[in-house]
Formats: sequence, C-alpha cells, structure tokens
Amino acid sequence: MSSFSLLDFFRKAPDLRLREVPEWGSLLVYTPAHPDIHYLDARSWLLFELCDGRSGTELLAEFRESVPDGTSPEQSETAVVEALKTLDEKGLITRTAADVTSVV
Repeated sequence: MSSFSLLDFFRKAPDLRLREVPEWGSLLVYTPAHPDIHYLDARSWLLFELCDGRSGTELLAEFRESVPDGTSPEQSETAVVEALKTLDEKGLITRTAADVTSVV
C-alpha cells in the first residue's frame, strides 16, 4: 500500500466484535482473524466510529468540531494521524489510498 495520507479513505474492518465500556469511556475491539483485544480510548473510539468511507481530511474536520476550544489545528492533525495509523496497524480499519493522479 502507498504511504499514509489524509487523502486516503478509511472504513472499519469487517468481522470485528465490539463492546462499549461507558464507565471507562472506552471501546473494546476483538479481532477474531488475529485473536486480540484492543482498548480504544475516547479519541480513538470517536475516530473509529467515523471511519465509514470518509477521507482523512473529512475525519480531521469532524474531529476538530469535537475537541476543546484552544486546541491548535496542528495538535488536532497530529492526534488524528497518530490514531488512524494505530487503528490501521492493528487491523481495526481498512485504508484505500487516494487516487492522486486524478487530483487536479
């Protein structure tokens, strides 16, 4: 796959088992294909839920609406990129590279 970009499109991986743990403010995700349980904090959980085929730039815009006032755009972008990379590495989301050849 090409290098990571916020122009890429993101979706939740298929066949995951999810359990909300509201008292912890977290989501537990079980990956049966590679048996493991992953703990998502509130930030990662939000981004995971937003992965419905949106681009990284759309995810970033949505994320920025949910963070406290005073959070810099750079801090928001860093948080989103790090969380998406981690979700991708753990196999919790799938990533489709943007077709940059069609971008004018």
